Amino acid sequence: MAANRRVFLGSVAFAGALRAQAPRRFVIDAHQHYSSKPDYVERLVKIYRARNAMACVLTPMSGFDTIRKAAADHPDVIIPFGHVQVDNPKVLAEIQQFADAGFRGIKMHTPKNNWDDFGYFQIYEKLQALKLVALFHTGIVSGSSDEPEPSSMARMRPAYLHTIARSFPKLVIQGAHLGNPWYEEAAEAARWEKNLYFDLTGSSLLKKAKNLSVFREYLWWEGPTAHSSPDAVYAFEKLVFGTDEDPESLEACLGRYEAMLNASEVPEASRRKVFGETMARILGIRVKP
Repeated sequence: MAANRRVFLGSVAFAGALRAQAPRRFVIDAHQHYSSKPDYVERLVKIYRARNAMACVLTPMSGFDTIRKAAADHPDVIIPFGHVQVDNPKVLAEIQQFADAGFRGIKMHTPKNNWDDFGYFQIYEKLQALKLVALFHTGIVSGSSDEPEPSSMARMRPAYLHTIARSFPKLVIQGAHLGNPWYEEAAEAARWEKNLYFDLTGSSLLKKAKNLSVFREYLWWEGPTAHSSPDAVYAFEKLVFGTDEDPESLEACLGRYEAMLNASEVPEASRRKVFGETMARILGIRVKP
């Protein structure tokens, strides 16, 4: 246990050092989960405002009122997103409620069927009509419970987002975790679909820490090729920054992304897009200097 803690603290310090050497950029955390802790909003605002950062806060109905108010009080930091269960009979009504309150996107997790099951298409049609970002969990599912859970990573492969992107070309789609462990599958889907992006949150940048340049193998293209969409952009510009961790981990997560982008020799103009400019364009947010 002590050894694991030393490794963790060492990785945090390393990430912080990398971040300290990097240019100061505008940041949008596209994957920040709501917490019911009483001081959550206060902590988030204090930490993110100091780093010229905003956060898409993925909020279940239990946190609806809290984050609606927080977004109104702190529009320079908090971007409200909803969080729904796609198999909930009330899912369409919840999505409408989030949209009516000014929420900008919807996170979805643990479906009973594959993400591209036609039974879910009414959900995606509604998200597209309301111009909400659709954020899907893809890949391995964390945690375990004594209670049965009728879903698994098998239902959430990134390839299913390819079907959805092709079926709803005006729906902006974000896949979480670059499909861990199906990185190549996720990247190839994003290469062809201009409305599909991925974040690289979760364990990937930890388990690949000794070989971060491997992401150049997954994200290999530099633009349109003979075998890709004419709309294809430089591969790393299909990534958006996210944390999927407590606000206090912002610095460490920025450092992990920076290390990966360094190892992959990604130019600064593209890094600015990854860290915030792409999400700003999608959400119509002015990039803060």
